[in-house]
Amino acid sequence: MDIDFFEISNAIPDGICLTDNKGIILKVNKRFSEITGIDFKEAVGRSIDKLPSQPFLGKINEESQEITLSETNFKNVISIMFAKQKKSMSSLFYIKKTNKQVLLTINLLMDREGKLNQVLHVLRDMSEIIELKEKLEDIEKERNRYINEINYLRNNIVETKNLITNSSSMKKVKEIIDYVAKTDATILITGETGCGKEVVANEIQSKSNRKMEPFIKVNCAAIPESLIEAELFGYEKGAFTGAAPKTKIGMFEMANNGTIFLDEIGELSLSTQTKLLRVLQEKEIIRIGGTKSIKLDVRVLAATNQDLLELIKQRKFREDLYFRLNVVPIKLPPLRERREDIPILAYHFLKEFNLKYNKEKVFHNSAIVALESYNWPGNVRELKNIVERLIIIDDDCQITAEKIKNIINQYTVTSSISKGFTLKETLNMVEKEMIENALKIYGSTHKAAKALGITQPTVFRKAKALNIKLNGKY
Repeated sequence: MDIDFFEISNAIPDGICLTDNKGIILKVNKRFSEITGIDFKEAVGRSIDKLPSQPFLGKINEESQEITLSETNFKNVISIMFAKQKKSMSSLFYIKKTNKQVLLTINLLMDREGKLNQVLHVLRDMSEIIELKEKLEDIEKERNRYINEINYLRNNIVETKNLITNSSSMKKVKEIIDYVAKTDATILITGETGCGKEVVANEIQSKSNRKMEPFIKVNCAAIPESLIEAELFGYEKGAFTGAAPKTKIGMFEMANNGTIFLDEIGELSLSTQTKLLRVLQEKEIIRIGGTKSIKLDVRVLAATNQDLLELIKQRKFREDLYFRLNVVPIKLPPLRERREDIPILAYHFLKEFNLKYNKEKVFHNSAIVALESYNWPGNVRELKNIVERLIIIDDDCQITAEKIKNIINQYTVTSSISKGFTLKETLNMVEKEMIENALKIYGSTHKAAKALGITQPTVFRKAKALNIKLNGKY
């Protein structure tokens, strides 16, 4: 059964127009009409030069002899093609009627004697392709912007993540960091919640030889136990129920040639600890559902607020993993044990949040004393949160001791209520803590009373009532 070519051509996405050697249109397919906006009844039998709005022939550039976007005539196009000995020529152009960008390819169909018989014009709608190309160019520009931004941040990480300290204990920590940062040693950072373990990890990374490589942070406590291994080590497609239909690389692979920071490592299950130990020993991972070992070059920093030795006794943490992690231990003192850091940190956070919220607040002289008198159970994180709250709670430009005490008391009262203390017990605890801290800082009842805004006899009276021991020097 004979099938007409143009019946077949109706099933393809390109527009087809067949002319004789004079440019008279013999046939067009449906797609031609859709692309040009010209009905086949208007086209067939007409000269291609006399179609409405002459939609698709371009102007020939005299220097390059190439067809361009403006109109020309059939005869000239064919002449140029013969002169250049081309049987096919293509050009991009724009069809105003349908708002399409089209690639026109003109093909010369010769007879057996080598004379021009017919001309096949093929139109391909390039609008979607060009739109995709433009989107890809935009994505590439955005990607380059992100790369430049990442490089800038990496180059300036020392300035933005520096440890801020005046205390001798934290200066010793900085010395350790300077010694070990440029090595590949595994480091275990310990300390209470909020005392700056992540800041120390940032400091190590910023001074390391890997500072321009990936730095992947993982909060082990924030990832469900059922997902932690998949997140750390990745998985092959279809490895388990609910897995994505394609392979997913894990965070260790993402950190290859760089550093991974495992925060709250004490929260890992024994099963995950075993796999982590293998990664540290063999320096390779096997994705879940996979069989192939993938070699890695990753430096490991770990942190915890838990007593890992106690967890080892309770058989909740592997002893061999502990020794693998504890190559260089860094123990951070709580803020209450380095009170000389409170003023410098407070002013640092004041500057940061003034800039963030477009404020110009300042500390009253008594404000720093009030901050130094508090015990800071939440450490540096709590100090940062309280300074931020002080910046945003009102429009008064001055931060006073009274405002600080109100916020601290709100925190203490909330904590005490949750623990079942009465109002009187809570007030006594707050007063006792503040008086003891003031005495410790200032060394005399007179100076402590002045800092607290009360009289010296009141200090003596409250010390007796609250069972605060006053040595002879007071």
